[in-house]
Amino acid sequence: MRGIHPYGLKNIDLQNLYDKGLKGEIMSKRIKIEVRDNGIAHLKMNDEKGKNEFNDDFISELIQGLSTLEENNKIKVLILSGLNEVFSAGANKQNLLDLCDGKIHVKDLLISEKLIFTPVPVIAAMEGHAVGGGLIMAACCDIVIAARESRYGAVFMSLGFTPGMGCTQLLPELMGPFIASEMMFTGKLFKGSQLVDKGTNINYILSKSEVMKKAEDLALQISEKNIKSIQLLKYTLSAKKKKLLIDARVHEDFMHRLSFAFPETKKMIEEKYGK
Repeated sequence: MRGIHPYGLKNIDLQNLYDKGLKGEIMSKRIKIEVRDNGIAHLKMNDEKGKNEFNDDFISELIQGLSTLEENNKIKVLILSGLNEVFSAGANKQNLLDLCDGKIHVKDLLISEKLIFTPVPVIAAMEGHAVGGGLIMAACCDIVIAARESRYGAVFMSLGFTPGMGCTQLLPELMGPFIASEMMFTGKLFKGSQLVDKGTNINYILSKSEVMKKAEDLALQISEKNIKSIQLLKYTLSAKKKKLLIDARVHEDFMHRLSFAFPETKKMIEEKYGK
């Protein structure tokens, strides 16, 4: 059985491109990376055609981009952003159908681990919508900024299968236990403006035009600090999320084996995906 394993897919050599010197910028088809002299790095998920869905090529380039940044010992903080309209649309339809058919196994999806284990703080700048796994990416980050105009939700159950990527443990950390439960059980999408008074742990919910400005301001403040102390603090503060992810995977993998095998799940994915 083949897994969704990014290191086993066709990759572009991002590290080689960086070593050749592109003035601090790395471009792949779907991922754009900028590394500045002050230690601020910016990874933009830039798949306009696919709306930053988790297809095989997107996952491969994202993981390799994060790995490349991890090897750069001068980076102090990372801004993670997406498209203006869509931060990330989560899992790709074909991958979900392949899971139903038993062709791949979801536990090999490494995005959550890569973000949580990134050795410097990660700021999620969600200008656009974040759905399913796209929202869980933000829950893996250290500082989260959302837009009042955009929509956020854990839509797994609306497609017939149970949440993954550590959602069951990480989403309550971001949204609070009761809003997270509502999101997971109902599949409801919340506008950022609806979350303002819900008592979430999102750092800032701003107008879309202000999201990147706030991310840049926070990144600049962090970049002024001692890089060794930044890494020590990140290691300590990320310990809880690392444990939560491990705990979540035990239950989520089991639920996925069952829920993706339900015959109605495949039908729901085919009929409701993207609606």
